[in-house]
Amino acid sequence: MMRYICLTSLLIISSNGVLPLQAAMLSLEQDNSQQETQANETERDAEATTTLSSSTTTIYKVVGEDGSITFTDKPQKNAEPLAFDDKTQNVVTAAKVPPPPPLKPGAPKPNYRVVIKSPAPEATIRNNLGELTISAAQTGAPKAPTYRLIFDNAPFASNSSGVFKLSGIHRGAHTFKVELTNNTGKTLASSPEQTLYLHQASALINN
Repeated sequence: MMRYICLTSLLIISSNGVLPLQAAMLSLEQDNSQQETQANETERDAEATTTLSSSTTTIYKVVGEDGSITFTDKPQKNAEPLAFDDKTQNVVTAAKVPPPPPLKPGAPKPNYRVVIKSPAPEATIRNNLGELTISAAQTGAPKAPTYRLIFDNAPFASNSSGVFKLSGIHRGAHTFKVELTNNTGKTLASSPEQTLYLHQASALINN
């Protein structure tokens, strides 16, 4: 109503030559601009109020007849309202995990050892029938169950005594060693390899 009165007054003044019609239109535009600014401010206030009211969420706790507890955002009969702020955070302190116990030192690895008792290294054996005896023994503990003779790079025989009697051996140089094995044949220890020389008298020589 005041707008029309002001406009009418401006038109009257303009008709009397005091103020041109352009000034009246400018005043009307300024009036409209002020009203739009007030409307925008009112809208922003309403949005701020809505945001503030939604910053708090209401959760309802419902206890069932069987004692079960249910949480919902919908109001129900006999429901207990619980207010949670949006900034609320659920922080759970992690349980301290004890350090693992130190590893127990493993049992010492068995140290099996075997030596050749006879013949001596580089020994010369004189036997026309090609017979000879190789003897081995274990030193220290524990004791392996089986001795195995390797003669000229091939397994020759196995036993539990460590004494090997050979026959029919040809004259010349021969290599040998004795190994210790378990019940499955796995090698546990070995003696150093040795060499022996078997000498046989020639049939062409008169004794």
